Amino acid sequence: MERAIVLILKNERLRAGISATQLAAQIGVARTTITHLESDDARPTFWVLKKIADGLGLDFGACVIRAQKEAKK
Repeated sequence: MERAIVLILKNERLRAGISATQLAAQIGVARTTITHLESDDARPTFWVLKKIADGLGLDFGACVIRAQKEAKK
């Protein structure tokens, strides 16, 4: 489930044209945090996922619901 959420957030970041560096600076985390999560080299915490969603202007709960729906396909 967490991987599905990370991929949703990554796709939304890319669609918005925001670099990992820009997003990291905006939400106060290291760029490597973003890149490691997106490349599946690290496991995310709830708080980091929420910060990323907030930084992208997304509702985190809606991202979780979307990930659940996609997992059922």
